[in-house]
Amino acid sequence: MIRTAETYDVIVVGSGGAGLRAAIGAAEKGAKTLVLGRGKINRSGATLLAGANISADVACDGASLARLGISDRNKGDTKEAWFADLVREGFYLNNQKLLELFVETAADRVGELMDWGMQIRGMEGDREISVFGSDILDALYRRAKALGAAFLEDTLFCDLVTEGKTVCGVVCLDLLSGELAFYPAKAVVLATGGAHNLFPENSGSTDLCGEGPAAALRAGAQLIDMEMISFCPTVITSPLMYKGNILPYIFFSTGYGQLLNKYGKTFTHRYLSPHVEQLALDTEWNKMLLSYAIQSEINAGRANLHGGVYFFLDGREDLLDELYSDLPPLKSGIYADIMKIFTAGHGVTVKPSAHYFEGGIRVNERMETAVSGLFAAGECTGGMFGANRVSAATTEMLVEGARAGESAGLYACPAAVCSPSRDALDSLEEELRRPLGRSAGERPSDAVHILRDIVGGSLTVLREAGRLEAASAKLADFCADTLPGLRCESGDLAYNREWWEYLQLRSMVVTAGAILKSAAARKESRGVHVRSDYLFTDDQSYLKNTVVDDPALHVHFEDAVQTRMRPGGQTLPYTAYIEKVIDEL
Repeated sequence: MIRTAETYDVIVVGSGGAGLRAAIGAAEKGAKTLVLGRGKINRSGATLLAGANISADVACDGASLARLGISDRNKGDTKEAWFADLVREGFYLNNQKLLELFVETAADRVGELMDWGMQIRGMEGDREISVFGSDILDALYRRAKALGAAFLEDTLFCDLVTEGKTVCGVVCLDLLSGELAFYPAKAVVLATGGAHNLFPENSGSTDLCGEGPAAALRAGAQLIDMEMISFCPTVITSPLMYKGNILPYIFFSTGYGQLLNKYGKTFTHRYLSPHVEQLALDTEWNKMLLSYAIQSEINAGRANLHGGVYFFLDGREDLLDELYSDLPPLKSGIYADIMKIFTAGHGVTVKPSAHYFEGGIRVNERMETAVSGLFAAGECTGGMFGANRVSAATTEMLVEGARAGESAGLYACPAAVCSPSRDALDSLEEELRRPLGRSAGERPSDAVHILRDIVGGSLTVLREAGRLEAASAKLADFCADTLPGLRCESGDLAYNREWWEYLQLRSMVVTAGAILKSAAARKESRGVHVRSDYLFTDDQSYLKNTVVDDPALHVHFEDAVQTRMRPGGQTLPYTAYIEKVIDEL
């Protein structure tokens, strides 16, 4: 039987930047707050990997940076100009109410982090402050702890518990003991990050499995723009021991390195005009533009033996001195090992890999979902960045985390705890324990690979109807035939990794299905969503958000929330629309 644990006003699921900032916001409103983390509270999740912990960035308008005493290099900049750039960079699909929150409060979030001890290490552009992801986490953790927030580590979030469409709490698994527990709460904030591990090629940590959007959808919330996924263009795939490392992207973002196809030739000019190619090589637009060019070259049959393209770094001593001066962490740890490959004159294989999820749980500007008492923040949400994220995800997690925590605290303090029925808990427990002790069926670890093959074969940077439809059919068969019959042979519940994989898979299939359905529904190319069979951007028919309504994955379109800016309603070839957007910036 699921044990009923201590009751809290607010439970925050996720211990990265969005989760810790939400805990601060809730605790500041007087709410009894608990943070649940899969691993160590301030050393797990995606925030630690921001900028490979070499050089992450937090964004803010230039005028505010000058006011904060950080930099005068862009002091003529304004919040209004930043807002306009973000709308254009998002291909006009952004929820502009969320963007207003973003630009209006980003400076407050930066200033408080400085007050709480975050070290600023320089500038990465006119609006980007260079920091370490670990420094952000340490500052937030200290503040949350000082405010009395409680923390629970080594805990796997399994699902939300609701009565009607009101949150009652969460069910979690203690990874070390194998015990399931129900934590009653008046409000819950989901801050679970992205769904990177649906993809065989990704740049995320292993605990990013899309469980937040899946749980929200099961509880009665909606998802938005799930097809919008940014790929990091130059993630290592070979050598295998460095698979998933984004160091080549860090090099590219600072101006170093070269991409070559299997024949040892450059290729980005085949797919991008000179103007756009320059942006792809030298600006934050590189994620979208380089991913498009690299995937196009791969699809054209010019990938190397490892399925990607080569990244080389000039090993001349003077240039290496420049590089080490710009990026001192390269001299130690895993980065020093990778540098030995380059200094020996060799390259690594890179390819676009799932990196950031613009889509996610649908929220309003108070971070509320359609479920009473359920809030969400950070990368598990959708709507703010529209069809392309150029500005910092770290700023998003801070802005949304602060608002979600504040809103949850205000909601929870006068509210009563909603008690679920015993039948609901028993039914959930039966589903969670389903594979335990079976001697026949697919192993969860093998099933994960099957799911990743389904996703990876259809949801690359370039998509088309046939592959999306085939993948949806395979996923339906997987959910009907494979998932219900999975087996976890071990009878020991403590530290049972097979069981964890099943619990993750249960959510991964929901999130994967939502992405596939949304990608199939959007019959155009916009931002990071590129349809090779609809290689144009259509403002007349598709300047709309895709909305997933329920676990059956019914999808409909709604007009994007536009408070200040609208495009001209044109339909243009994909690359021509990109040129138009860039010219407007």
